[in-house]
Amino acid sequence: MPVIRTTLLEGFASPDQRSELCQKLAESLVEVFGEVTRPYIFSIVEEVLPGTWSIGGTLATEEMIAAGRANSQEFLAKKVTPDRVAQAYAALASGEQATIEEYWDQEITWLVPGESRVSGLKSGLGEFLAFMKMVGELSGGTFNMEPTGLFVQGDQTLDLSHNTGTRAGDPSRKLAIDVAHLLRWRDGKVVEGRGAIFGTGTTEFNHFWA
Repeated sequence: MPVIRTTLLEGFASPDQRSELCQKLAESLVEVFGEVTRPYIFSIVEEVLPGTWSIGGTLATEEMIAAGRANSQEFLAKKVTPDRVAQAYAALASGEQATIEEYWDQEITWLVPGESRVSGLKSGLGEFLAFMKMVGELSGGTFNMEPTGLFVQGDQTLDLSHNTGTRAGDPSRKLAIDVAHLLRWRDGKVVEGRGAIFGTGTTEFNHFWA
């Protein structure tokens, strides 16, 4: 019967963080001992008061705890998660420059697949946003990315979407393709993006934007 004991300084972790800690430590034990052990894993989170614990002989104070908590929160705010990916795309849709710059790096490079007028490498946030503006104008604002999947691994994410649209001024030209975007992140912002189109979608993509 595994027992997990964790000691934290009082006030450093929120109740939700303590719960998540217990869950992830339990998952680690399950990976080692097997699923049959899950019902028998006990987790104990102990908290000690400031002034009763030291680091290198220096007693931990409330100020040290507050500073550590602030650093942790700053890190977590920029951590790449499914929510942050969704927020990044929502920022683009908002069109608000300040919000966009919270998620998209000024030096971003973005490679658009195909051989159409919107294809090719976009260097810098200005070129990237100009590309997005062109997409909106050529589609008469109908271009839409419907999320179908998302994978997060460290500082890289892979999102899948079904992209649709109608060409402005020509209702007969419609787009319906499946796309993957591989994004690389740094300090909570996208610094590189590469698109890929599935199946025969590249031909449709080129024709739509021609």
